[in-house]
Amino acid sequence: MSVSTKWFAFMATVLFCAQSASAEVVAAWNFNALVDPIPSMLTADNGHGGLSLADFTGGLSPLVGTDINAVSGVLAGQALTVTGLSQNTKSLVIDVDTQGVNRLQFSVAARRSASGFSNMLVQVWNGQLWNDVGVISASTTQWQIHSMDLSSYTFADNGSLRLRVQFSGATSSSGNARIDNLRVDGSLVPTPGAIVAVGAAAIAGARRGSRTNETSADKQAVAPPTSAPSPSAPAAETVPVKIRATKITRKTK
Repeated sequence: MSVSTKWFAFMATVLFCAQSASAEVVAAWNFNALVDPIPSMLTADNGHGGLSLADFTGGLSPLVGTDINAVSGVLAGQALTVTGLSQNTKSLVIDVDTQGVNRLQFSVAARRSASGFSNMLVQVWNGQLWNDVGVISASTTQWQIHSMDLSSYTFADNGSLRLRVQFSGATSSSGNARIDNLRVDGSLVPTPGAIVAVGAAAIAGARRGSRTNETSADKQAVAPPTSAPSPSAPAAETVPVKIRATKITRKTK
């Protein structure tokens, strides 16, 4: 592989990585600071966002939570708990600032009691109506992570996201559901300047490699000079040696 090709491939990889940035926490709630009475608005513990509980008519309390799905470094603490038949069809609403991020993901840890809320419908607001994203069916025996891909809802990219979680299915006044470590994650959107800079570097590298290859080819095309015989020193010829025969005359005695 030529130098220019290697350089261009390297810079293309850098550009691809810049466009496919690693996941970042956009907003997250760990509920560890919850105390009675539960306020109607909770500010995100990480990132930027607000969680409204204004729709509920009571039935909110802190109970023991988990560290499942927590942001790195966050320990298990409290969980947000919804209890009672009167809270069926009630919803919490999340508003998140998504400036500079896309490819959004929603996730939360959840569990419930046997008579608790069997369904938690997650919906996204498109500016005119609520769109169903998926349903959380929490386990009655253990904490589990529930994740939903929001990347197809591109209207929420690089702007704002509104989600709603609606509780239903409780069958007794003591039935409850607990949620913990609710979070929205996304990928950073590369700034136009960063993409242009990487592209310019790739082009410059390709040109530099091309010049290097041309110089190398020129050197290979010029044949090294060969030594010519010196005019002052002609090549010696091999002359056959002539042998003269001498006649021998014998005298008669």
